[in-house]
Amino acid sequence: MSHRPLAAALLSASLAFAQGGPTDIDRPLQLPALIVGDLKMAWTAPASWRQEEWGHLTLGALGLVGLSLVADRPVDQAFQRTDRTRFNPLAKDLDTLGGNGSVLIAGGAYLTGVLAGMPTVRAFGADTSLSMLVAELLVALPTKVLVGRSRPYEDEGPYHFKPLHGGVSFPSGHATQAFTLAAVISEYGDDPWISAAAYGGAGLVGLARLEQREHFLSDVVAGGLIGTLSAKAVMRRHHTLREGAKSHLAVSISPLVSGNSTGLSVAVRF
Repeated sequence: MSHRPLAAALLSASLAFAQGGPTDIDRPLQLPALIVGDLKMAWTAPASWRQEEWGHLTLGALGLVGLSLVADRPVDQAFQRTDRTRFNPLAKDLDTLGGNGSVLIAGGAYLTGVLAGMPTVRAFGADTSLSMLVAELLVALPTKVLVGRSRPYEDEGPYHFKPLHGGVSFPSGHATQAFTLAAVISEYGDDPWISAAAYGGAGLVGLARLEQREHFLSDVVAGGLIGTLSAKAVMRRHHTLREGAKSHLAVSISPLVSGNSTGLSVAVRF
């Protein structure tokens, strides 16, 4: 009995430690809140950027899009002069990958992850789906309407714009989705070869849109930037949330002394 106070004193230093906790921020029941948070983040994030961040992003994006604008006419003319019969079947397949195909990949991955109990696959599907939602809904679609650019096959020229009342060529929605998917694959693959294959595939989707004269070069470049940057922003937020979920789980062990019996009390907090 004389050793019990000493044992109790030693055990009273609770053993609290963090565990790999509930990182399931993308479970079906949590998904609506995650969607709202992502949309809010994308809508309000620019207001919190520092002046130098605005400058770097604006100069970089405008520089790339501006250079491609200069090349729009010669690139379109080159495709018109080229015999594209061999590439045309492949272009149609790639066109699907940049449209419904990428949506099916994202949604299928999420559904598979949920039904099969595979958290990583579910997280990949959620990250891809919500990145596409942000890129298309908040950026690409409004920009299409605001810019009002005619498509190449309409033969109005590369600089025919009717804001709010024109075409929907700029930016390319297919390129937006393809590069969104590529950015998420690159993040999850964490390998230079996987990244090269993912972005290379997205580039082929953009090439297919040029071949079919659905878009100009600058449309594809702008869509690629929107998809890549949107995916990186969404994944950064999701990573922060998942890391925060891990840190919120703690297990503490403390002594339990009652009469002639001793034991341990285990408490889990999250």
